[in-house]
Amino acid sequence: MSRTTSILSLPSRRVKTARSVKTARSVKTARSVKAARWGVAALLLVVAPATVSAGEPESSTAAKAGVGEALAAEEERAGSSPSAGADVPVSAPEGAMRPGVDVATSAGTAAAASSSTSTSEIGSVEGTGPSAEGDGSAETETETEPEPKTEPEPKTLPTASATEGSPGVDVAHAKGPPGQVREERRARRERRAADRDTLNLDAGTMLRNRWPFEPVCNLGRSPDLCLTIDAEVFTGYRMRSIAGERFSEFALDRGEIGTNFWYRANTWIDGGVALRLESVRSAGPQSLIGIDGDSLVIRLAQAYGHTAAHVGPISIGVRGGMIPERWIEQVEKGYDTVGLGRLASEQGLLMERADLGGSLTVSGWEGLVELDLQMTNGEGRAQEELNRGKNTTAMFTVRPLRRRHAKGPITLALHGAYRDGSWGVAAARAHRAAGAVTFASPWGFAGAELVQAFGVREQGDRVSRSVGGWISAYAWQPYIGLVAKYDHVRQDLDLEGSAVDIITAGVFSDLFGYTWRRRRRVRLYAAYQHEGYGAAAGPVPGAPQAADSHRFLLQIEAAGLLRAL
Repeated sequence: MSRTTSILSLPSRRVKTARSVKTARSVKTARSVKAARWGVAALLLVVAPATVSAGEPESSTAAKAGVGEALAAEEERAGSSPSAGADVPVSAPEGAMRPGVDVATSAGTAAAASSSTSTSEIGSVEGTGPSAEGDGSAETETETEPEPKTEPEPKTLPTASATEGSPGVDVAHAKGPPGQVREERRARRERRAADRDTLNLDAGTMLRNRWPFEPVCNLGRSPDLCLTIDAEVFTGYRMRSIAGERFSEFALDRGEIGTNFWYRANTWIDGGVALRLESVRSAGPQSLIGIDGDSLVIRLAQAYGHTAAHVGPISIGVRGGMIPERWIEQVEKGYDTVGLGRLASEQGLLMERADLGGSLTVSGWEGLVELDLQMTNGEGRAQEELNRGKNTTAMFTVRPLRRRHAKGPITLALHGAYRDGSWGVAAARAHRAAGAVTFASPWGFAGAELVQAFGVREQGDRVSRSVGGWISAYAWQPYIGLVAKYDHVRQDLDLEGSAVDIITAGVFSDLFGYTWRRRRRVRLYAAYQHEGYGAAAGPVPGAPQAADSHRFLLQIEAAGLLRAL
């Protein structure tokens, strides 16, 4: 009877055994997948870039939350195994939940537990386990997991989620030092590019000659360098009438091109070199024959090295070479109609535009006060040194009014200077005393200049004086502006009738706005000019009408500056 029953129940046992094998395999697969997931989570914990102490309870809580979120996301992507038939509880590795435990060791422990579980399941399938006669459900199976080995807990890096919410964590290093270095370099390059774009493109930046306080270039953070190229041309058509005779001509009054290199080594020192060329007539003022008649030739106008040091509110600048005349450079900051005529002191040859020598400039509080000391040969650009004496000049500038406006700066400046000098082979006296007041604003310019010369050229005992005044303002900016200028030169104070008066009045129109005037300018002048001579001032003594002239001027002033580096 028992044998018959055993034989009859053989098919059901085979079916049950097959079901147990299938179920065991499904359980094994599900547990292996979950163990692999825990291993991935453990590896994520190992490579998380963060720094925090291992003993903080907040870090432990955040770590558990981070692991739970990672596993939940993984299970949503993968989904539960359809062949498992039921939920199989698998405990997570303990090391993954405790900060300060080597999660790599925890991953190994989890893998060993999974292997042991699979072995016990296979044994029950073969009939050696107590559940060989069961219904094959996963809930009825019991298994014994081996105890994980106890090892010392090395200090490890916490998870990224722990660093984000834990107090006392240095989040600045979350991206790692290499990433920070790359970001800083990229930011530095962007700042320099923005500085260059500001110089060349931004209409809101007003370029000003405020050396040595700041260069014309808007240098970025040190170290930085700059190379500018600039040019200007004053040319036009004029028709004049002298003693009833009319004469017209096209003329080139000035053509210049220059370059300036600046280098800022650090925040308190910068330097560079400047080179400038100009076109002039080859014959002198009182000559008709020069190079190939009276050809326009190119000569060196300026060539010098410069450096400036900045200590607190004080800036100290040094120049050496063929340097610009500091008097003309300072006064022209308040003179905006150079294209129509030069300053009276330069026009009357009482001041040279450049000379060989050196200068020292001390500027305080962003140009509020400035002191200039200059030592030159005294022969100008056209001659080498002809005597043992040197021209020594001291100049003082104060700007009591300085205002910043959205359209540009507003400045009132007072200038004073004295020069002890000599000229020519005979070392004739060439002293100068000068004073000027200038006003500059986005709407107009005005100023006055007085220069007294003790000795003119070879005549050391001659005293001459020049007085100049100017005003220019926009009536409809930038399209229509008005200009008026008056120059008075007394050639010899001891000689009556030696005065020359030049009166100029006209209109002008700009193609670009006021803030662009240092970078790009195209200005058209239409003006009337009268030049009158005293009885003893003209080329023919006693006949001033022979030199009196009336002129109509149609003048173009074109200038531009470009930052090339």
